[in-house]
Amino acid sequence: MSNHQNSSPLVTLNPNEAASSTASSTFSSTTTPAKTSHKAVSREGYTKTKSGGNKSANPSPYCDFCLGDEVSNKSGQPETLISCSDCGRSGHPTCLQFTANMIISVGKYRWQCIECKCCSICGTSDNDDQLLFCDDCDRGYHVYCLTPPLTSPPEGCWSCKLCIKEFHSK
Repeated sequence: MSNHQNSSPLVTLNPNEAASSTASSTFSSTTTPAKTSHKAVSREGYTKTKSGGNKSANPSPYCDFCLGDEVSNKSGQPETLISCSDCGRSGHPTCLQFTANMIISVGKYRWQCIECKCCSICGTSDNDDQLLFCDDCDRGYHVYCLTPPLTSPPEGCWSCKLCIKEFHSK
């Protein structure tokens, strides 16, 4: 059960601020935010901080990657920060290597960083090795929660049903 559709404030971002990278992005405590596939990255050793119910964490005013703010990103340009709805950690879309579709999508739901990411269907982060991320919206999904379920994460790019409808069916 997902609680992404709630009354939390939407993040309004300019799609032109997206990085040109087409790889999926994750949000981790390392200095290299990009991942090369949508497959799960182990969160072993991380402390997961969840706020209860529909509460949102206070967003950090600084990017966890470049330490810039909305006035100055790593290139010295103004750029809106994206903040995790659960822990409040923030990042610039360019530092997160978000695609244009991801920037459009994260303003429509309660985005979660890699440490807080849970399945959009069942709402848990159990079995994070079976959690895959949509290449268009960065939502997480367990392979076994999908309809039909997958036996393993697919190779290459993968989009959830919401994003197939929004971005790929015309």
